[in-house]
Amino acid sequence: MIELISVPSLLTVQDAGRTGYRRLGVPVSGFMDGFSARIANYLVGNPGDAPLLEFLLAGPKIKFNASVVFAVAGDVEVKLNGVPIEAWRSYWAKRGDILEVGTLRSGLYGYIALAGGIKCERLLGSCSAYPRADLGRPLKTGDRLSVGYALLTGREGRFLPPKLRPNYSRDKVEVRVVLGPDLDHFTEKGIETFLNSAYTITPESDRMGYRLDGPSVEHSEKGADIVTGPLISGSVQVPANGKPIVMMKDAQTTGGYAKIATVISADLSRLAQSRPGTKVQFKEVTPNEALKELKRREKTLEAIKDFLDGKLRAYSVRALGREFLTFAGKV
Repeated sequence: MIELISVPSLLTVQDAGRTGYRRLGVPVSGFMDGFSARIANYLVGNPGDAPLLEFLLAGPKIKFNASVVFAVAGDVEVKLNGVPIEAWRSYWAKRGDILEVGTLRSGLYGYIALAGGIKCERLLGSCSAYPRADLGRPLKTGDRLSVGYALLTGREGRFLPPKLRPNYSRDKVEVRVVLGPDLDHFTEKGIETFLNSAYTITPESDRMGYRLDGPSVEHSEKGADIVTGPLISGSVQVPANGKPIVMMKDAQTTGGYAKIATVISADLSRLAQSRPGTKVQFKEVTPNEALKELKRREKTLEAIKDFLDGKLRAYSVRALGREFLTFAGKV
Protein backbone atom coordinates (compact mmCIF):
# COMPACT_ATOMS: atom_id res chain seq x y z
CA MET A 1 0.00 0.00 0.00
CA ILE A 2 3.01 2.32 0.31
CA GLU A 3 6.19 2.42 -1.78
CA LEU A 4 9.52 3.89 -0.65
CA ILE A 5 10.66 6.28 -3.37
CA SER A 6 13.75 7.50 -1.50
CA VAL A 7 15.46 6.32 1.69
CA PRO A 8 18.33 8.70 2.57
CA SER A 9 19.17 7.28 6.01
CA LEU A 10 18.49 4.38 8.35
CA LEU A 11 14.80 3.47 8.12
CA THR A 12 13.31 0.50 9.95
CA VAL A 13 10.01 -0.92 11.09
CA GLN A 14 9.78 -0.80 14.88
CA ASP A 15 7.17 -1.55 17.50
CA ALA A 16 7.35 -1.85 21.29
CA GLY A 17 9.93 -4.63 20.94
CA ARG A 18 10.18 -8.34 21.59
CA THR A 19 9.85 -9.43 25.18
CA GLY A 20 10.43 -12.79 26.83
CA TYR A 21 13.51 -13.75 24.81
CA ARG A 22 16.38 -12.06 26.64
CA ARG A 23 17.14 -15.35 28.37
CA LEU A 24 17.92 -16.69 24.90
CA GLY A 25 20.20 -13.75 24.09
CA VAL A 26 17.69 -11.81 21.99
CA PRO A 27 17.59 -8.03 22.64
CA VAL A 28 14.28 -6.25 23.12
CA SER A 29 14.88 -3.65 20.34
CA GLY A 30 11.83 -1.52 19.48
CA PHE A 31 11.22 2.24 19.47
CA MET A 32 14.31 4.27 20.40
CA ASP A 33 12.02 7.08 21.56
CA GLY A 34 8.99 5.23 22.86
CA PHE A 35 7.35 8.47 23.98
CA SER A 36 7.23 10.10 20.54
CA ALA A 37 6.48 6.81 18.78
CA ARG A 38 3.46 6.13 20.95
CA ILE A 39 2.10 9.62 20.36
CA ALA A 40 2.57 9.14 16.60
CA ASN A 41 0.44 6.00 16.83
CA TYR A 42 -2.20 7.77 18.91
CA LEU A 43 -2.40 10.50 16.28
CA VAL A 44 -3.69 7.96 13.73
CA GLY A 45 -5.85 6.02 16.18
CA ASN A 46 -3.51 3.06 16.62
CA PRO A 47 -2.56 1.28 19.84
CA GLY A 48 0.67 2.74 21.17
CA ASP A 49 2.68 -0.39 20.36
CA ALA A 50 1.63 -0.66 16.68
CA PRO A 51 4.46 -1.11 14.11
CA LEU A 52 5.52 2.12 12.41
CA LEU A 53 8.49 3.60 10.54
CA GLU A 54 11.44 4.94 12.51
CA PHE A 55 13.99 7.09 10.65
CA LEU A 56 17.37 8.41 11.69
CA LEU A 57 17.88 12.14 11.00
CA ALA A 58 16.49 12.23 7.44
CA GLY A 59 13.05 10.97 6.53
CA PRO A 60 11.97 9.03 3.43
CA LYS A 61 9.91 9.91 0.39
CA ILE A 62 6.80 7.72 0.19
CA LYS A 63 4.16 7.06 -2.46
CA PHE A 64 0.73 5.98 -1.27
CA ASN A 65 -0.90 3.29 -3.40
CA ALA A 66 -4.15 3.41 -1.45
CA SER A 67 -5.95 5.77 0.92
CA VAL A 68 -4.10 5.97 4.24
CA VAL A 69 -4.25 8.18 7.31
CA PHE A 70 -0.74 9.03 8.48
CA ALA A 71 1.13 11.24 10.93
CA VAL A 72 4.78 12.27 11.28
CA ALA A 73 6.31 12.84 14.71
CA GLY A 74 9.47 14.91 14.97
CA ASP A 75 10.91 18.40 14.58
CA VAL A 76 10.91 18.17 10.80
CA GLU A 77 9.58 19.72 7.59
CA VAL A 78 6.89 17.60 5.91
CA LYS A 79 5.30 17.93 2.48
CA LEU A 80 2.35 16.16 0.87
CA ASN A 81 2.36 16.48 -2.92
CA GLY A 82 4.87 19.30 -2.56
CA VAL A 83 2.68 21.32 -0.20
CA PRO A 84 4.00 21.90 3.34
CA ILE A 85 1.98 20.23 6.08
CA GLU A 86 2.50 19.92 9.83
CA ALA A 87 4.23 17.28 11.86
CA TRP A 88 2.32 16.04 14.92
CA ARG A 89 -0.96 16.09 12.95
CA SER A 90 -2.76 13.28 11.12
CA TYR A 91 -3.69 13.59 7.43
CA TRP A 92 -5.65 11.54 4.92
CA ALA A 93 -3.54 10.64 1.87
CA LYS A 94 -5.17 9.39 -1.33
CA ARG A 95 -3.85 6.90 -3.83
CA GLY A 96 -0.96 8.40 -5.79
CA ASP A 97 -0.10 11.03 -3.17
CA ILE A 98 3.58 11.61 -2.35
CA LEU A 99 4.84 12.25 1.17
CA GLU A 100 8.25 13.89 1.67
CA VAL A 101 9.83 13.99 5.10
CA GLY A 102 12.86 16.24 5.49
CA THR A 103 15.81 16.30 7.89
CA LEU A 104 15.19 16.64 11.61
CA ARG A 105 16.02 20.09 12.94
CA SER A 106 16.54 18.64 16.41
CA GLY A 107 16.60 15.15 17.86
CA LEU A 108 17.86 11.99 16.20
CA TYR A 109 14.81 9.84 15.52
CA GLY A 110 11.52 10.59 13.79
CA TYR A 111 8.41 8.46 13.29
CA ILE A 112 5.81 7.89 10.59
CA ALA A 113 2.65 6.18 11.78
CA LEU A 114 -0.02 4.74 9.47
CA ALA A 115 -3.59 3.98 10.56
CA GLY A 116 -3.85 0.22 10.94
CA GLY A 117 -0.12 -0.14 11.51
CA ILE A 118 2.40 -1.74 9.16
CA LYS A 119 1.72 -5.36 8.28
CA CYS A 120 4.82 -7.48 8.71
CA GLU A 121 6.04 -10.91 9.65
CA ARG A 122 6.32 -11.07 13.42
CA LEU A 123 9.63 -12.64 14.38
CA LEU A 124 9.62 -13.82 18.01
CA GLY A 125 6.47 -11.82 18.57
CA SER A 126 7.64 -8.49 17.19
CA CYS A 127 8.03 -6.57 13.93
CA SER A 128 11.04 -4.64 15.27
CA ALA A 129 14.07 -4.82 13.02
CA TYR A 130 17.29 -6.06 14.62
CA PRO A 131 19.62 -6.53 11.64
CA ARG A 132 22.55 -7.86 13.71
CA ALA A 133 20.60 -11.10 14.17
CA ASP A 134 18.74 -11.03 10.83
CA LEU A 135 15.50 -10.15 12.61
CA GLY A 136 14.23 -7.82 9.94
CA ARG A 137 16.45 -5.44 7.97
CA PRO A 138 16.83 -1.75 7.19
CA LEU A 139 14.39 -0.62 4.51
CA LYS A 140 15.64 0.56 1.14
CA THR A 141 14.44 2.47 -1.90
CA GLY A 142 11.87 0.44 -3.85
CA ASP A 143 10.53 -1.50 -0.87
CA ARG A 144 6.78 -1.83 -0.63
CA LEU A 145 4.93 -2.19 2.65
CA SER A 146 1.38 -3.20 3.42
CA VAL A 147 -0.76 -1.38 5.94
CA GLY A 148 -3.23 -3.07 8.27
CA TYR A 149 -6.96 -2.57 7.89
CA ALA A 150 -8.47 0.41 9.67
CA LEU A 151 -11.58 2.54 9.39
CA LEU A 152 -10.09 5.88 8.37
CA THR A 153 -13.00 8.19 9.18
CA GLY A 154 -12.31 10.18 12.32
CA ARG A 155 -8.59 9.44 12.37
CA GLU A 156 -7.52 12.42 10.29
CA GLY A 157 -7.08 15.91 11.72
CA ARG A 158 -5.83 14.84 15.14
CA PHE A 159 -3.35 17.40 16.38
CA LEU A 160 -0.82 17.70 19.19
CA PRO A 161 -0.53 21.38 20.22
CA PRO A 162 2.99 22.87 19.94
CA LYS A 163 3.08 23.47 23.69
CA LEU A 164 2.91 19.73 24.32
CA ARG A 165 5.51 18.56 21.80
CA PRO A 166 8.81 17.19 23.08
CA ASN A 167 11.79 19.51 23.04
CA TYR A 168 14.97 17.76 21.87
CA SER A 169 17.00 20.84 20.91
CA ARG A 170 19.05 21.19 24.09
CA ASP A 171 22.85 21.17 24.10
CA LYS A 172 22.83 19.55 27.55
CA VAL A 173 20.45 17.02 29.07
CA GLU A 174 20.02 15.85 32.63
CA VAL A 175 19.59 12.09 32.86
CA ARG A 176 18.46 10.49 36.10
CA VAL A 177 20.02 7.22 37.21
CA VAL A 178 19.76 4.63 39.96
CA LEU A 179 23.27 3.73 41.13
CA GLY A 180 24.53 0.14 41.02
CA PRO A 181 24.63 -2.80 40.86
CA ASP A 182 28.46 -3.08 40.68
CA LEU A 183 29.46 -0.14 42.88
CA ASP A 184 32.19 -2.18 44.59
CA HIS A 185 34.10 -1.98 41.30
CA PHE A 186 34.35 1.82 41.62
CA THR A 187 36.05 4.12 44.09
CA GLU A 188 34.15 6.86 45.91
CA LYS A 189 36.06 9.31 43.76
CA GLY A 190 34.95 7.44 40.62
CA ILE A 191 31.29 7.60 41.64
CA GLU A 192 31.60 11.31 42.43
CA THR A 193 33.23 11.90 39.05
CA PHE A 194 30.38 10.08 37.31
CA LEU A 195 27.70 12.15 39.05
CA ASN A 196 29.45 15.53 38.99
CA SER A 197 30.89 15.61 35.46
CA ALA A 198 29.38 16.47 32.09
CA TYR A 199 29.91 13.78 29.45
CA THR A 200 29.67 14.17 25.69
CA ILE A 201 27.84 11.73 23.41
CA THR A 202 30.33 10.54 20.76
CA PRO A 203 29.72 9.81 17.05
CA GLU A 204 30.36 6.10 17.73
CA SER A 205 26.93 5.88 19.37
CA ASP A 206 24.10 3.87 17.79
CA ARG A 207 20.94 1.92 18.63
CA MET A 208 23.05 -0.56 20.60
CA GLY A 209 24.69 1.93 22.94
CA TYR A 210 25.70 5.56 23.45
CA ARG A 211 29.42 5.99 24.09
CA LEU A 212 30.35 8.96 26.23
CA ASP A 213 33.55 10.99 26.48
CA GLY A 214 34.66 12.96 29.50
CA PRO A 215 36.48 12.50 32.80
CA SER A 216 37.44 8.87 33.41
CA VAL A 217 35.51 7.05 36.11
CA GLU A 218 37.97 5.48 38.50
CA HIS A 219 37.64 1.76 39.19
CA SER A 220 38.46 0.15 42.51
CA GLU A 221 41.12 -2.53 42.82
CA LYS A 222 38.48 -5.00 41.57
CA GLY A 223 38.83 -3.44 38.13
CA ALA A 224 36.47 -3.00 35.20
CA ASP A 225 35.75 -6.65 34.45
CA ILE A 226 33.01 -8.71 36.10
CA VAL A 227 31.57 -12.17 35.62
CA THR A 228 29.27 -11.67 32.65
CA GLY A 229 25.95 -10.35 33.92
CA PRO A 230 22.60 -9.15 32.56
CA LEU A 231 22.15 -5.87 30.69
CA ILE A 232 19.01 -3.86 30.01
CA SER A 233 18.28 -0.64 28.17
CA GLY A 234 19.72 2.08 30.36
CA SER A 235 22.53 0.02 31.92
CA VAL A 236 25.68 2.16 32.22
CA GLN A 237 28.82 0.10 31.74
CA VAL A 238 32.29 1.48 32.43
CA PRO A 239 35.13 -0.37 30.65
CA ALA A 240 38.79 -0.13 31.61
CA ASN A 241 39.24 3.28 29.93
CA GLY A 242 36.75 4.80 32.40
CA LYS A 243 34.43 6.15 29.70
CA PRO A 244 30.74 5.27 30.35
CA ILE A 245 28.62 3.44 27.77
CA VAL A 246 24.82 3.64 28.08
CA MET A 247 23.04 0.60 26.68
CA MET A 248 20.14 1.43 24.36
CA LYS A 249 17.29 -0.53 22.72
CA ASP A 250 19.46 -2.93 20.67
CA ALA A 251 21.81 -3.64 23.57
CA GLN A 252 23.12 -7.14 24.00
CA THR A 253 21.55 -9.08 26.86
CA THR A 254 24.76 -9.68 28.87
CA GLY A 255 28.07 -7.92 29.34
CA GLY A 256 31.35 -8.22 31.19
CA TYR A 257 32.01 -4.61 32.22
CA ALA A 258 31.07 -3.27 35.66
CA LYS A 259 27.81 -1.32 35.75
CA ILE A 260 27.86 1.90 37.74
CA ALA A 261 24.20 2.85 37.24
CA THR A 262 20.99 2.43 35.24
CA VAL A 263 19.23 5.28 33.44
CA ILE A 264 15.60 5.41 34.58
CA SER A 265 13.00 4.35 32.01
CA ALA A 266 11.33 7.77 31.99
CA ASP A 267 14.54 9.42 30.70
CA LEU A 268 15.57 6.93 28.01
CA SER A 269 13.58 8.65 25.26
CA ARG A 270 15.19 12.01 26.03
CA LEU A 271 18.65 10.44 25.96
CA ALA A 272 17.86 8.56 22.71
CA GLN A 273 17.02 11.86 21.00
CA SER A 274 20.30 13.51 22.04
CA ARG A 275 22.74 13.93 19.16
CA PRO A 276 26.50 13.34 19.23
CA GLY A 277 28.08 16.38 20.87
CA THR A 278 25.27 16.76 23.40
CA LYS A 279 26.41 17.05 27.00
CA VAL A 280 24.95 14.56 29.49
CA GLN A 281 24.77 15.21 33.22
CA PHE A 282 23.79 12.28 35.43
CA LYS A 283 21.66 12.76 38.55
CA GLU A 284 21.13 10.10 41.21
CA VAL A 285 17.56 9.18 42.21
CA THR A 286 16.14 6.38 44.33
CA PRO A 287 14.33 3.33 42.90
CA ASN A 288 11.07 4.68 44.32
CA GLU A 289 11.62 8.01 42.59
CA ALA A 290 12.36 6.19 39.32
CA LEU A 291 9.11 4.24 39.64
CA LYS A 292 7.19 7.42 40.41
CA GLU A 293 8.57 9.08 37.26
CA LEU A 294 7.62 6.05 35.13
CA LYS A 295 4.07 6.10 36.47
CA ARG A 296 3.88 9.83 35.79
CA ARG A 297 5.02 9.31 32.19
CA GLU A 298 2.39 6.61 31.66
CA LYS A 299 -0.31 8.81 33.18
CA THR A 300 0.73 11.64 30.87
CA LEU A 301 0.61 9.41 27.79
CA GLU A 302 -2.85 8.15 28.78
CA ALA A 303 -4.04 11.75 29.10
CA ILE A 304 -2.57 12.64 25.70
CA LYS A 305 -4.29 9.62 24.13
CA ASP A 306 -7.62 10.65 25.67
CA PHE A 307 -7.12 14.19 24.40
CA LEU A 308 -6.37 12.98 20.84
CA ASP A 309 -9.30 10.53 20.96
CA GLY A 310 -11.62 13.38 21.83
CA LYS A 311 -12.36 12.07 25.32
CA LEU A 312 -10.60 15.05 26.88
CA ARG A 313 -12.03 18.09 25.14
CA ALA A 314 -9.40 20.49 26.43
CA TYR A 315 -6.12 19.84 28.12
CA SER A 316 -5.15 21.69 31.27
CA VAL A 317 -1.80 22.29 32.91
CA ARG A 318 -2.95 19.99 35.69
CA ALA A 319 -4.06 17.15 33.39
CA LEU A 320 -1.37 17.39 30.75
CA GLY A 321 0.68 20.51 30.58
CA ARG A 322 3.09 20.66 33.47
CA GLU A 323 3.67 16.92 33.76
CA PHE A 324 4.29 16.62 30.02
CA LEU A 325 6.46 19.70 29.86
CA THR A 326 8.51 18.49 32.82
CA PHE A 327 9.07 15.14 31.16
CA ALA A 328 9.81 16.67 27.77
CA GLY A 329 12.41 19.01 29.23
CA LYS A 330 10.49 22.25 28.66
CA VAL A 331 10.33 23.37 32.30
